[in-house]
Amino acid sequence: MRSLCLLLALGLAQIAVSQIARGKISTIGKKEPLIGATILEEGTSNGVISGIDGSFSLQLTTDPTILIVSYAGFKKDTVAVYPGRFLDIQLMELTAELGEVVVKAKGTYIENRTPLQTEVITQAELTKAACCNLSESFDTNASVDVSYSDAITGAKTIQMLGLEGRYVQLNREGVPNVRGLAGRYGLSFIPGPWIQAIDVGKGTGTVVNGYESMTGQINVELKKPENSDKLYLNGYVNSFGRSELNALHGRKMGERWYGGLLLHANHLNTEIDQNDDGFMDLPKSRQINLINRYKYVGEKLRSQIGFAIMRDEKAGGQLGFGFGDDFKTSVPYGFQNNTTRLEVFGKMGLVFPQKPYKGWGLIYSASYMDVESGFGRRSYSGQESTLYANMIFQNILGNTAHQYKTGMSFLVDDFDEQFVDSTFTRTEVVPGIYYEYSFVPNDRITLMLGARTDFHNLYGTYFTPRLHFRYALTDQTTFRVAGGRGYRTPNVLIENSNVLVSSRALMVLEEPLPEVSWNVGASLVTSTEIANRDLSLTLDYYHTTFENQLVYDMDASSNALSVYNLDGDSYAHSFQLEGQYEFSERLSGKAAYKYYNVKTTINGALRDMPFISRDRVFLNLAYATKFEKWKADYTLHWFGTQRLPDTLDKPDEFQQRNQSPHYFHMNAQVTRGFRWGAIYLGAENLLDFTQGNPIIDAENPFGNEFDASIVWAPIAGRMIYAGFRYRIKD
Repeated sequence: MRSLCLLLALGLAQIAVSQIARGKISTIGKKEPLIGATILEEGTSNGVISGIDGSFSLQLTTDPTILIVSYAGFKKDTVAVYPGRFLDIQLMELTAELGEVVVKAKGTYIENRTPLQTEVITQAELTKAACCNLSESFDTNASVDVSYSDAITGAKTIQMLGLEGRYVQLNREGVPNVRGLAGRYGLSFIPGPWIQAIDVGKGTGTVVNGYESMTGQINVELKKPENSDKLYLNGYVNSFGRSELNALHGRKMGERWYGGLLLHANHLNTEIDQNDDGFMDLPKSRQINLINRYKYVGEKLRSQIGFAIMRDEKAGGQLGFGFGDDFKTSVPYGFQNNTTRLEVFGKMGLVFPQKPYKGWGLIYSASYMDVESGFGRRSYSGQESTLYANMIFQNILGNTAHQYKTGMSFLVDDFDEQFVDSTFTRTEVVPGIYYEYSFVPNDRITLMLGARTDFHNLYGTYFTPRLHFRYALTDQTTFRVAGGRGYRTPNVLIENSNVLVSSRALMVLEEPLPEVSWNVGASLVTSTEIANRDLSLTLDYYHTTFENQLVYDMDASSNALSVYNLDGDSYAHSFQLEGQYEFSERLSGKAAYKYYNVKTTINGALRDMPFISRDRVFLNLAYATKFEKWKADYTLHWFGTQRLPDTLDKPDEFQQRNQSPHYFHMNAQVTRGFRWGAIYLGAENLLDFTQGNPIIDAENPFGNEFDASIVWAPIAGRMIYAGFRYRIKD
């Protein structure tokens, strides 16, 4: 019976609750794609924006229905939707009335109808930067901060609401993805050209997706087989010697079947040492990454199954160290990290066309990851096997004003880790149940109440209550509040791999307990007209407090990392004000100010968390000509001062300042569009600002004072890059 259940789980795929309309918006005649066109379901506020190639996919709430398609400077059109029909919609330009028309994509927007504060990053926004992988996909976004982990491994991490990315639940199409052993390098395992959109939800998430969301929930949607190009190629090279190629292929395999192939490869074998400290500023790296998936779209049954395989290799440290060298005996100090990941994933949904509010669904994933690492003379290896399943049912109570989702989930994490001469193993088995009720009396009010109970075999029962409330004060102003609890199991070794590139001893002073937090917050989204143009403003505040937190103490001793459970207070205050304004038909901009107040009890005293700027400023300017034949994008980040770990117990010549200076970071890109795609040229870190002497005692990497983990700014300087995007449409 168990074998039969497992086989059924591995053959299931995607939930959908209603008919889906798919199509493409373009101009009459030349059929230039219209990017950012509005597709609205008649009689509702349900709609979407067309993507970078004019394509769209809209989940409908009524059947049959009429779509209203509009774009500034073009005649509005209405289209009837028929089951299974791909909509090729062509709009006529109103040149006689408006003259030259500027066609521009809407890069980011706030989901208006959802009670969760969710910002959607579209393909149009992702193409404003090189976006080689997920860690580089937030450069033009103010809500997610990208930070540098150390001076050797090249790993980038994110921060949200002032806290480390490990407190953010990061999913790929609804499946938990960057977690466990993938927590340190997993952001680089999702190539940017694969991404269709990124949903960034602030604060606590929905209980349907689990208990791990503490400060936010990010869901990455990959390009879908049913609306992908027949062939899409993206090539990239930069001045550091990195090269990259992405190939995507979508095809229709029958009346209801679609197939998709996503391929990624990158390579960097150049030794870059711009600060002349004898260490590579970036590790050598190479990766091959592949996803092959199939999708079935029937009248009632929707299913999907996919297979993923990835191999990622990194080699860094002192100059002369390479991929095949043995770090344990190498004379130069060497860093290695080799990761292999295999996965089977899928979804299945049963829909009821006459009852679009009702549906069954199953989301599942089975994966295996193997990590082999070396840090000087210290070795680490880890294996993780994960099985995840989430069964969902949704329906109404009497009428559509009362909606609910309920279901059960099952998570198994099996870890086997070895560090130096110690072994750490654990198996987590976590079945859970949940119920989420939504009260939607009209278009202005949504109240969502959710609770889930999970039964952890090692740590007992987790109870996770959550609340989300949305109220549209006017058509232009929406207010939201949210609150809830979150849990996560810390992974001490992998989460501190950046500290292992030092002479610090890893001292786990007590048995790590699960981390538990509460998050409450509120946001206000509004828009108004200034000089006949829309100004959008978003104001939000979130407060996170911990019942328990695993403290990684770098202050007690500069020669050790002490790990212990929280004994005292720990909290984070996050405030953000962001505005977007279209200065003209061709020039738009957005700016944000962020304030973080993050403190935790370290060695008995309540102190600022290290490596967090209290004040930050963000600015992005975008210019586009007609039909986006030319585009120019400029991004500025200003980082305020950060507290740094104490080094007063080191010899005088190795002591570091206890606070970093503020600094600016600038990026820019120019893109030329063609009928077949685009070419682009850009630069990162335009000011060539780097952290001076990021490695303590770099001349003696096997000595007692060596430390490459105190990093607060870029290590590598200015980088120039170029690339192309080429597509053959179906």
